[in-house]
Amino acid sequence: MAELKKTFIERRKGPDAVVKAVWWTTGISWLLFITAAVFFETAMPETETFFDRQFNVSIRDYWNENVLQYVFFILVLNLAVCIIGFIFNMARHKRKTDKISKSILILGSMAFAGILWYLFR
Repeated sequence: MAELKKTFIERRKGPDAVVKAVWWTTGISWLLFITAAVFFETAMPETETFFDRQFNVSIRDYWNENVLQYVFFILVLNLAVCIIGFIFNMARHKRKTDKISKSILILGSMAFAGILWYLFR
């Protein structure tokens, strides 16, 4: 008996728009999270060093509330971007090779934790 071989023709020419949107949302989310981390570091109380004690330099020993408010807004925006990216990722999760972006999940959970910290501190 002659076996009929089915030839598989790859019609995809690369990642489609949804996959690219997931990549873009992941990149934007990373940039927003790094920005929030820099602002958070700026808002923290300063630590006293040897030179501060030696030369009687006054330092800020309280949180900068204005900068913390910027951090909160950035984290809310980051959470929204992560949710949009997760929705895009779930819409494209049809093939065996499609995977959920771990980066979006981790960044979204960290943004959510930061929002909760800001609200309940």
